[in-house]
Amino acid sequence: MRKFIFLLLMVVGLAYACTDRDDDVNAVNIRIKNNTETLFNEVLVVENDTIYENIPAGEFSEFIEFQRAFADTELTVTTDSITYRYVPSEVLVDSLPIGFYTYELSFDEEQQIDLAFKIAY
Repeated sequence: MRKFIFLLLMVVGLAYACTDRDDDVNAVNIRIKNNTETLFNEVLVVENDTIYENIPAGEFSEFIEFQRAFADTELTVTTDSITYRYVPSEVLVDSLPIGFYTYELSFDEEQQIDLAFKIAY
C-alpha cells in the first residue's frame, strides 16, 4: 500500500512539474530587460499606460499581460536623475500574437534609449 501511495504521489508530482508556463496563455506577455548599468525606476509603455517598476541593471522585469501590444512601441524610462523617451521610427499596425516577448532596453551612442524586440521563448 505504501508503494502505491508513493508511486501515485510521484506521478502527480511529475505531471505538475511538466506543466509549462505557456500552456494556458491567452494574452501577449511582455517583460523588460535592462541592458544598461543604470537602475530603471519606472518604464512606462505609453500605448497601454502600463508601468514596470524597479528593474535593476542587467536584470529582467516580471511579465505583464497585454490584450494588444506591438514589437515597437513608445516608452518612457525614468532613472534616479533622468527621464528618457523612446519613440519608434515607424508606426506598426500589426499587433503581436499571443506569446512571451521581451523589450531589451539599452543606450545608443548618443545616450538615448534603444529598444530591441525579442521573442522570449
